[in-house]
Amino acid sequence: MRTVKLLPILLLAVTSSTALGDRRNPLDGQPALRHKIEMRKMRFEVTPQFMTSTNQDYRHSFGPGANLQFHITDWIGVGVSGSYHFNSNTPLEDRVREQLPKGAYVYPGPQPNLQIHDQHVLNLNALASVYASLTPWAGKFAMFSALFFSYDFFVNVGLGLVNYTQNGCCSVVEDHPNAKDQANGLTVTDANTQDARFFAGLKVGGMIGVGVHIYFTEWVGLQLELRDYFVKSNPGGLDTNGDRQLTSADETLQNHIFFGFGVTFMLPPGAKISK
Repeated sequence: MRTVKLLPILLLAVTSSTALGDRRNPLDGQPALRHKIEMRKMRFEVTPQFMTSTNQDYRHSFGPGANLQFHITDWIGVGVSGSYHFNSNTPLEDRVREQLPKGAYVYPGPQPNLQIHDQHVLNLNALASVYASLTPWAGKFAMFSALFFSYDFFVNVGLGLVNYTQNGCCSVVEDHPNAKDQANGLTVTDANTQDARFFAGLKVGGMIGVGVHIYFTEWVGLQLELRDYFVKSNPGGLDTNGDRQLTSADETLQNHIFFGFGVTFMLPPGAKISK
């Protein structure tokens, strides 16, 4: 009798297990988030901005520029950037200039006079880069439980270019009688009277940056970023390794860290909505 009573229970359990096994999760194969506003996917980003240096030794560098990007997906894109810069003395440069002799140069140095120093110091007048952009984090936040904004954090990595100029280098070299020894094939052991113009010009290196967008609408936002342009250069333009010769050995890897802020425009104005 007990066996007869247990039989229906066992049949019911087996039937229920089979039904549960056949049941499929309705979310299988579905996107993690529906109707997501894809702020970047297949859109152009145009960002006029202002850049300023944060760690220059002798000359501050600052000026206008722009970023142009195309976002292939919502998290990866490619871009180019460029900026033109003006220069002003840093506090260190002001102190150095106060200590240097202002009269005629006494050959051989080793200390340069003020004119030689001013002619050799590098100004940074332009930056450019070609890079890939990654946007691993994005979302929304609220202010005062009333205003809602989209945001994203991004990382840029690519090729960096830095262009340097000098202030009339090197008239002191050309005017000094001992500089003529170079033309005669003789050795000149005073680095202050050697031509340093090769320290200026375009230098090629790398660029890495991080930043954030805060979007006020689907196509207008604020961009804040830090960029590091790293190239081999000689900011002072004079002998740095003590060998009494101006050569490429006097150049070392320099990090030029810039802070930029600007207004971002995403085109077309309407963002895509995921399914």
